[in-house]
Formats: sequence, C-alpha cells, structure tokens
Amino acid sequence: MVKKKIRAGIVGGSMNNKWASQTHIPALLKHSNLDITAVGTSRMESARQSAEEVGAALAFDDAKKLAASKDVDMVVVSVKVPHHYEAVMATIQEGKHIFCEWPLGANTAEAAEMATAAEQAGIHHTVGLQARQDLEVQTMKKLVEDGTIGEIVSCHMQVATRGKGGRTDQDTAYLLNRANGANLLTINGGHSLDALQYIVGEFRELSAITSSHYNEATIQETGEVISKDTADQILIQGSLEKGATVSVHIQGGVNPKFELEIQGKKGVLRLTQYPSLGHVQFGNLTLEKLVYDPNSKQSHASNGDFKPINIVHEPDSGLDFPKEGVTLNVAKAHHVFAEDILTDTRLAPDFNHALKLHQLLDRIEESATTGKKIMW
Repeated sequence: MVKKKIRAGIVGGSMNNKWASQTHIPALLKHSNLDITAVGTSRMESARQSAEEVGAALAFDDAKKLAASKDVDMVVVSVKVPHHYEAVMATIQEGKHIFCEWPLGANTAEAAEMATAAEQAGIHHTVGLQARQDLEVQTMKKLVEDGTIGEIVSCHMQVATRGKGGRTDQDTAYLLNRANGANLLTINGGHSLDALQYIVGEFRELSAITSSHYNEATIQETGEVISKDTADQILIQGSLEKGATVSVHIQGGVNPKFELEIQGKKGVLRLTQYPSLGHVQFGNLTLEKLVYDPNSKQSHASNGDFKPINIVHEPDSGLDFPKEGVTLNVAKAHHVFAEDILTDTRLAPDFNHALKLHQLLDRIEESATTGKKIMW
C-alpha cells in the first residue's frame, strides 16, 4: 500500500538557520513520506534562495501565508521561541498539522492557549522533545521498567554547558533575556527533565534553588557587554510518583557534561554523553550497567565495574541517517509524527505534554522564589 505524501512547510527554514539546516531540512528531505513544499523566512530573498536549494516550489516571508497555502499539510515551526506563538496560532487557524520546536511558548500562558486551540482544531500536533527518540534513552527506560536493576531508589542527573554564562555570540544572545522564554532552565533543563521523566516517571514534589554568577555576558563577535537576567545555577531535589528520590544540577558557563545515574536495589544504570555540549537531545550517548552480586555477603557488592550496554541500531523505515546524533533523533521524531498523521495515532509528545513540562518548570521557579517545597 502506497502511503500519501505529507507536504511540509518550514517556518524558519533558511539554510542559514543552523538548527533547521542541520536537523529538520535533512530529515524531511530523506523521509519517504515527507516532502518540503514551502519555505518561510523573515526575508523573501532568503526564502527563495533556501526554497530553491531544498527543491521547494514555494517561498514565503509571512508565516500566515505559508500556513494558508493549499500545498502545505504540515508546518514545522523552527524559529526563535518568542515567535512560536504567532506561527503556531496561524497554523492552527488554517487547520494544518504542526511540529513546533521546544519550548512550545515563551511562557506557560502561551503554551496553554496553543494546546487548547490545537485540541479544538482536531489537528495532529507535536513538540520537539526528541531526546526520547534516542535509542539509548529508550533502552534505559526499558531496563528500568523490566526490573533489571530492581526497585528504583534514587536518580541523579547533571547537565552542564559552556553556554548561557558569561560569554555568548550574536545568534544566541537572546537566550540570556528571561522574557524570551529560552534559557538554561527551559532549553537544557526542559529537554533533560523530559528525558528523565520519560525514563523513570514524573515528579510529585520538588524543592529548588536558582542563582546567577554571571549578570553580564560578552558577545564574542563584537566585545559588547550585555545584561543577563537568567539563572546559570539550578538545583532541584524531590521525589517521583513511584517514590524514588531525585536530584538534578543544571549549570551554565561551565565545562559541558551530561550524566544520568539511576540507582536500583539490584544495580545501577548510567547514561553519559561524550563529547558533551550539555544537551541530551543531541544524542551520542553511552549507556552502562553495574549489577550487584546477589551471592556476595557484602551489601551491594558488584560483579565488577560499569559495563557498556551494546545497542544494535536497527534501520528505521523511511530513514537514512548516521547511527547517532541530533540529526537522527530529529529524523526519528519526524518519523513518529508522520506515522501519527498517516495512521491517526497519537504517539508523539503533543502540546498537552509540552504544557505539563512548562508547568513543571514553573514549579521549579516558584520553589526557588518562595523557598518552599512544591507538591501537587
């Protein structure tokens, strides 16, 4: 049976957009059931150039006009976070399916409005939380669920990046302005916290501390010093729905690192990224396991050191990418969403899921501001 092609338009589809050109565009170009039919950018000249380069017939400098095109079935929103709301709402009004980057909105109020409107429109909608598409992340989840390391006792996650500290570049300087909704907590924190909850379950209570050791940042290209009002140190501790305790440390302006360690009564699972940029969704992850020796008289004696878990990367239908990395994870996210559209399933994380994650981040900030434990 030949499946219908999904005609996609990309808002923010300039080939100069490093994220779109390295992830969404190659993913769409190589997918057997997705075609790029329209490219939208802020300038018609760049839109036409990018459309020609990717083989799209249509170019737009207005997201509303792109969404209204009869030759577009699905819109990919890959612009800066402050512009998500306008592009998403325009797409919803046209009744088109939407793949929007994370964070969904610049704040929770925007996310809530978009989620409600998308549900009322009856369209398929998803948000770019692609870490859950990583095979190492999925394998870790399966090992937790099948009891490989027994009952989960605790989880500890470290997320660190050189960015979002005292130095920045012109393209990412907007990440240091809290009002834009894209910062260390929402981006690095949002992606990693989503992966954590995907693997071990959701928070039920938390306490948090946030602070900033950099109140200014230097733009590398110009030497200009700009103000910064976002946190670069975020500490979270709490418990999960199933009772395990959890601690998370998210840092900016430091040596990059990602590590998630899950302690169980029978052993330990550890997920690391090397080299790391502090973004779990970028892939290149290594999963390791340490199993306690049940025959040892010594409590929690292990059978040796951590041992890597060899994961076979089977080819996915419609995909033709390297075996790891951010391009693969985004391509897999598009694959899942395309199947949702074609078969009317709801497997991709949608706007309602994104709203819950926005609300979790709000609770972290509320706890940090009030000094109180937040329970729900």
